[in-house]
Amino acid sequence: AISLYANMTWIAPGSQAADVRDSQRRALASATLSSLVAVWGAEQAHAARPDGKTLADTTALAASAVDLGVSGAPLLPCTQEGDAGTTGWTRTGSCEWDSSDKGYHQVCVTMSSTFLSSSAQADKNDLRSVVGPGGRWCICAWAWASAVSRDPDSFEGFSLDCDRTNGRLRNAYRSFMDSGRDLVAPSGARYPAEAALKAVEAVCG
Repeated sequence: AISLYANMTWIAPGSQAADVRDSQRRALASATLSSLVAVWGAEQAHAARPDGKTLADTTALAASAVDLGVSGAPLLPCTQEGDAGTTGWTRTGSCEWDSSDKGYHQVCVTMSSTFLSSSAQADKNDLRSVVGPGGRWCICAWAWASAVSRDPDSFEGFSLDCDRTNGRLRNAYRSFMDSGRDLVAPSGARYPAEAALKAVEAVCG
């Protein structure tokens, strides 16, 4: 005890040396706290939740869920300036994936008068009140298939935008192909998924 106190130096409160000492203590405390937080964060990231997933798993899943276009690039908005309305299943302007969207409104096209007319007549799908020729719209997977079926070469004048069409469209068509189902229009008309997918691949690769 004697040697301990012999080596201690008394520092007057308010002196420059005291300020330096206090600054060093605060820096040490801050570094220690940061280290503890980092360790806790790492443990939490890999701690299993009730569903068996970890925070790291959930973060990775969220990143993988980001919508891409069929081109492989980040999905761009479909609605353009001057369009009569905002498109998309949830009217965000993009052909985003939504689990509640059973029609798969993932195909961004520049609309044609030919399709507007033929779809209204053959499919009971009249879009003329929301989009006109030259406007962009997120149409259903079956609607693209119908245009491909009626006009395999020119797709009834459609212009398919690969950066604005959701890449999950491929999965939608493949699910129909795997189960042997056709895509069905509101009129009951049926269209094959395979031809629709091949047309997407022909345009977008």
